[in-house]
Amino acid sequence: MPSTGTNSPTAGTAPSCAATEAVRLERVSFAYGGQCVVNDVSLTIPTGAFVTILGPSGCGKTTLLRLIGGYLTPEHGQVFLQRSDVTAQPPQRRHVGMVFQNYALFPHLTVRQNVAFGLEVRGRAKASVRQQVDAVLDKVGLSPAERDRFPSQLSGGQQQRVALARALAFEPPVLLLDEPLASLDRHLREQVRLELCRIHRQSAVTTVMVTHDQEEALASSDIVGVMRAGQLLQVDSPRELYDRPRSQFVARFLGDANLIEATRLGLNQKGTVLIRPEQIRIGTEHPGRVIAVNFHGADLVAEVQCQDFVLKLRTRAISDLSVGDPIALDLPREHLWEIPDEDSL
Repeated sequence: MPSTGTNSPTAGTAPSCAATEAVRLERVSFAYGGQCVVNDVSLTIPTGAFVTILGPSGCGKTTLLRLIGGYLTPEHGQVFLQRSDVTAQPPQRRHVGMVFQNYALFPHLTVRQNVAFGLEVRGRAKASVRQQVDAVLDKVGLSPAERDRFPSQLSGGQQQRVALARALAFEPPVLLLDEPLASLDRHLREQVRLELCRIHRQSAVTTVMVTHDQEEALASSDIVGVMRAGQLLQVDSPRELYDRPRSQFVARFLGDANLIEATRLGLNQKGTVLIRPEQIRIGTEHPGRVIAVNFHGADLVAEVQCQDFVLKLRTRAISDLSVGDPIALDLPREHLWEIPDEDSL
């Protein structure tokens, strides 16, 4: 059983931002049919940030997004946009861009007409609408040949870009993305994710995305909030969440996690420490034997039985391991992170 030092560092908080707040939720709750799906959530999102709400299906993340957008009204608590209380305002009064998971494009309208719709209902002049539509379609990378097509004539990735262009066309201060990449294949997801990040950098629009995909959240976001059962468990930078989770749920949800019972030196006090598979080194400290091997391209992932615990190892240091091979592992102290007891949170 490994041991830890006398104290672990304090878990970090989301990076501070000198800019004004774009979104603030104060103790917001919402229930469906008597079942609470968002439970007393408070969250402040700085202007210009890319924030992702991450969690498993049914945790309440899409409901939280709809509460920000005005598509649902909280039973308790308040919603603020640019410091104005919009709790009772409908979506059209909030001037928030929303990209729904199913895109919600008008099937009888062309790409140009879909994107122009929001501008036209706001009373923009026709010349201004045409100019803005072309500008935003340029921004999302849709060619002139694609702009007169109907949604049924477009691929999933193209439809996603149209939905994004429609949400951005009226230059909203806040953009809401509901699982925007969920219906795309893996290769296309990565392409569109990079496009979202590029557009965010160019436009600096405050972006709030919900997803169940941890890789998307960590790779795209300035700030990530992890939800479970209607509650925000932790809101932090991606690096802080990954390296210093404040609960075993967050540790496990954000990738592979070795959670090991440990004893603090000099205190005889037991706890749980985290070390990620890629942080383990081949060495001499903990002798063991390989019990499973998986090939992951450049990486080799192995499960190793070490005395009374099993460790998952991800390495490029060796290219070949077989079940039954002896191996010894080192757990670098700088990568051991003590997780608080669940009851103390």
